[in-house]
Amino acid sequence: MYGRGEMHLSAMLEEKDIVVYQTGTWEVDGAEVGDGTPSKFEYCAVETMQIVWTHNCEHGFVSGLAVTINIDEMRGDVSVKNDPLEFVAFGPEQLVARLPVEW
Repeated sequence: MYGRGEMHLSAMLEEKDIVVYQTGTWEVDGAEVGDGTPSKFEYCAVETMQIVWTHNCEHGFVSGLAVTINIDEMRGDVSVKNDPLEFVAFGPEQLVARLPVEW
């Protein structure tokens, strides 16, 4: 369903969406990118996006508030991580999923 450019998941995001993104090291088109540390998944409540989509690529950033997900209750409860003003920003290539995931 999702691909590159205009079909990238980032093109479907809206403000307040909860997303999963990766930090550390990951692959883009088979090339390893990142800071060399092991890959880790983080969560974000989307606030703003500045992304340019073309027919086969996407460039820009997604920013918002870091959040944690209360997995114990399994009701989709989301709480702000540590400080309510912990802003995060990442590139569209780091985007993994929009929650809840629909199969």
